[in-house]
Amino acid sequence: MERIRPEASSALSPFLNALLREWDGWEFIDASQTGLFRPQANVLRLNFPASRAVVLVEARHRSKVGYHDFAMPLWRLDADGEATEIDLFSLLALILAEPDIAGRATPKSRLTFLRRSLASIAAIAEATAARGSSRPFSERDPDFMEAESALRFGHAVHPAPMSREEFTQTDSERFGHEYGNAFKLRWWAVDPAIVAGGSIEPLEITEMACGLAVSDAQLLARASREQGKVLVPMHPWQAARLMLEDRVESLFRAGRIVDLGLGGPAWRATTSLRTVHSAETEWMLKFSLSLRLTNSRRIVEEHECRRGLSVHRLVKGKLGDALKTRCPTMTVLGEPGWFGLRDEDGRLMTDTIVSFRENPFRGTGSPRAAVLGALCERHPGCSESHLSDVVRRIARDEKRPVEKTARQWFQRFLETAIEPFIVAFSEFGLLFGAHQQNLVVGLSGGWPNALYFRDCQGTGYVEEFLPRLREFLPEAGQAGDHVFPAEAAAKLFGYYLIVNGAFAAIAALAAAGLAREDDLLAIFRRSLERLAATPMADRSCVDYLLNAPTLAAKGNFLIALRDINENTEVTDPLAGYVELPNPLHVREYA
Repeated sequence: MERIRPEASSALSPFLNALLREWDGWEFIDASQTGLFRPQANVLRLNFPASRAVVLVEARHRSKVGYHDFAMPLWRLDADGEATEIDLFSLLALILAEPDIAGRATPKSRLTFLRRSLASIAAIAEATAARGSSRPFSERDPDFMEAESALRFGHAVHPAPMSREEFTQTDSERFGHEYGNAFKLRWWAVDPAIVAGGSIEPLEITEMACGLAVSDAQLLARASREQGKVLVPMHPWQAARLMLEDRVESLFRAGRIVDLGLGGPAWRATTSLRTVHSAETEWMLKFSLSLRLTNSRRIVEEHECRRGLSVHRLVKGKLGDALKTRCPTMTVLGEPGWFGLRDEDGRLMTDTIVSFRENPFRGTGSPRAAVLGALCERHPGCSESHLSDVVRRIARDEKRPVEKTARQWFQRFLETAIEPFIVAFSEFGLLFGAHQQNLVVGLSGGWPNALYFRDCQGTGYVEEFLPRLREFLPEAGQAGDHVFPAEAAAKLFGYYLIVNGAFAAIAALAAAGLAREDDLLAIFRRSLERLAATPMADRSCVDYLLNAPTLAAKGNFLIALRDINENTEVTDPLAGYVELPNPLHVREYA
């Protein structure tokens, strides 16, 4: 029985899994050597020579794919062999006192790292207290927003997954996806001369914005009194901060913006926080938010919006039709419009940008779907997850053996939600950033039956495919686009979809005792070998996954420790990656 509150484990596992990827001062040892754990336990030993100490912690699940599941308490052993139970704060102090770790960052960035990590631990504790026992997948397929709010603790491999600088606890409770609370948007009436943006014909961005408010007669009446102005929605948290800035306040004083207050339908945050959803509207909205989440400040840039329009044209045109024919389970949620406001000098204010995303999850009878990150997240204090709840429910309802159900679920998950991305890369040259938060799995009776991908703005192209892609989209590969040679693209693909996505599902099933990781990896390898046996325009992706001895993975720990803003300070996305043993490699099965 854990003597520490269960939320401590929810904060510990993402932190340690991130650390272990980038630091070699650790090993797994035999529990019988310690006298502190049950004899059969897997025990992680962290070595801190600078403090003449080691820390021991039990791994409820030791993972070949990099998603260990750790359980409190933490034990510190000093040089004299005395064992003392410590908390996460003490562990942080030991880590930051170790030159091999702390020496990779400046004193200022170390303090920032400490502050963000502590804030994340506190946020996880608050979320656990509010919703930690929620298990919405145990009896049914929840609706889209229930599934979004089921992700309570953020990134699965990060030292500060719930750090939200500039957000208060009240802000998190009001606008955080993990609380699932509804809020109204702030509406401004704006001089059209200061509105910038773009949209895909026949859509028009100001009409798209106004259409979001059609259910609120009072709001439309207030807007009608502002002759010549257009109606635009703003995130209420962002609007409150913008209204305090001189460049925006001057537009209010000049009458070029009029605040109409809160209104329109109810919205809730998705797992990306800055993207919000309403069951009543045709579009989801992605706002700039002037705060840092995990590795980036969440300001939407103009080139991202233009990239979103280009990818929308591509996937909704003839090439998209061909992709849909090859991958009928796959739906790419298009981003056909965006707007932002200009200051008095005509400069686009990127922190006012809003982009529009297709919303299939609206109205009665909307499809059931769950973001992969929520499915794979462990419940506080145990190794079960929403995914294990799904599998146990299927096995119970359909009277199937649990282990067989887990293997069949994973097989169907690969066919439905993983293989389409491999085809999109290998046959069409599309590099979708399909990490856990962008990959949404459609569910029917718990079984995967559809795939929804979100984030056109982050989509890239495989360089070798550009001549063909330009037959469908002449501007493909222009300045501001993500273009990578096939070899580099395969590494990025391998991290986002495989290490960050498929491996997380493997570990979630195995940690709950539903299947062995080796058995699921064997299923995955057979799936890749089957694909590899088919004709492909480019084999870089499957060859890399099957034959590379290591897979590249993003180094979130050092990115956070060094206080790097990925959006503005990283030009080579692979620069911060580390190499991990590839559990799919052929030698594993020789």
